[in-house]
Amino acid sequence: MNEPLKHKLFSVYGLLLKQETLELAWKKVKENRGCAGIDKVSIQEFEENLDENLSLIFTELKTKTYKPSPVQRKYIPKKNGKRRPLGIPTIKDRIIQQALKMKLEPFFEETVFHDNSCGFRPNRDAELVLKKIITRLDNGYVYIYDFDIKSYFDKIPHKKLMKVLNKYVSDGTVLDMIWKWLKAGYMEDGTVKHNMSGAPQGAVISPLLSNIYLNELDWELDKGGFEFVRYADDAVVMCKSKEELEQAKVLVNKVLNELGLEIAEDKTKDIDFHDDDFNFLGFRFQHIKKSAKGNSYYILTASEDTIKQFRREIKELIKKTYTFSFEKWREILNPILRGKFNYMIIANKAVKAVKDKYRELNNGMVCKCIHSSGYINHLDSKIRHRLRVAFANRGKKTARYRDGYMLTLKYPNSFFVSTLGITTGGYLNRKVWNENLTIEEYIEKIKVRSSKKADKTAFMKYALAK
Repeated sequence: MNEPLKHKLFSVYGLLLKQETLELAWKKVKENRGCAGIDKVSIQEFEENLDENLSLIFTELKTKTYKPSPVQRKYIPKKNGKRRPLGIPTIKDRIIQQALKMKLEPFFEETVFHDNSCGFRPNRDAELVLKKIITRLDNGYVYIYDFDIKSYFDKIPHKKLMKVLNKYVSDGTVLDMIWKWLKAGYMEDGTVKHNMSGAPQGAVISPLLSNIYLNELDWELDKGGFEFVRYADDAVVMCKSKEELEQAKVLVNKVLNELGLEIAEDKTKDIDFHDDDFNFLGFRFQHIKKSAKGNSYYILTASEDTIKQFRREIKELIKKTYTFSFEKWREILNPILRGKFNYMIIANKAVKAVKDKYRELNNGMVCKCIHSSGYINHLDSKIRHRLRVAFANRGKKTARYRDGYMLTLKYPNSFFVSTLGITTGGYLNRKVWNENLTIEEYIEKIKVRSSKKADKTAFMKYALAK
């Protein structure tokens, strides 16, 4: 795994000693926002003396007196109830890391990284992951080793990481700077602590370093002839037989052991897609079924955890005691709903892209994947109802959940799109297949659907009347 590369990077450090490089790095750091590091200097405060601060960074790099600061340790909650540690570097450290990343990344993208590595890379995202998985399932790769690496970012061995970096980078000054970042430690409760392993999540350079390290696993799987898809530390190896699956498991565990990493057993399982479902990146692949005509198909939808998490966030955002104006509701909800729904509909986009590709190739392939979007309409409905309950609370000390139903006629489904103007998952999802669909056309479809539902309800009341 540590075979030397014929073409290595030389004299990278000199590329950092340009004012325009630091200025561009600063712009990217500013775009990413983020809070202050241990020096308490925020983005806004740094910008107040921008020229002076960038000049100081340039001088430290030129004289090789730059010394990184420990990162600020913070925690964010995980889905399993545990907390994920983040390391927040200072603005100065972020700028230098961003500058180095800008100079290293193109080389690794063009020369080193495997095509099946999709996380934390330019022009690669979760949609590409779904497309790769769908095409492999369609081609019979239905025995799957779904594995996760235990505390990956915290467990990367520093010396082994540097040994891998030495295969690709010959600039000693750059390697020394990366080593100092890894060894800078973190500050928690006013005390600086040091780790023997790990690349802090939150540092600009960490995603690149993590991909460089796991690239070793990617190419070992490739040499073994296995199909796989990796997104950061989550990966699936896809096989055509149970025997091949067992071989893949042996290879993955062998390579990870050599890298000083460990499988997270509670998040790792063998899957026979004929009978078993599996989740990946917040989406659920439901196992192969047979249609009435005997055709095989499988369903792609959001995972149960993703839907539950979204519903919890909706509940926190739209409390029945809130009495905001329509404009305020729009301001609060739209940025969050837009991000959530845009992520969810990539499943629909992936299915469409695969179908379009098969049609273009005209090779007889049929996409067996179906995107089930009922959950999107369900979430739209939950948002509308919670807003109706909030509207019913205006001027009252209390409001019952069922009071929202009393406002269905006053605030029909179309109202939330046309008048309130909140982001609607149903509209975004329909636009995947009909890019020219206007919001006015969607509103008309909502009205027609609502009237049919009302007619059906009225008929059922009449039919069941005594």
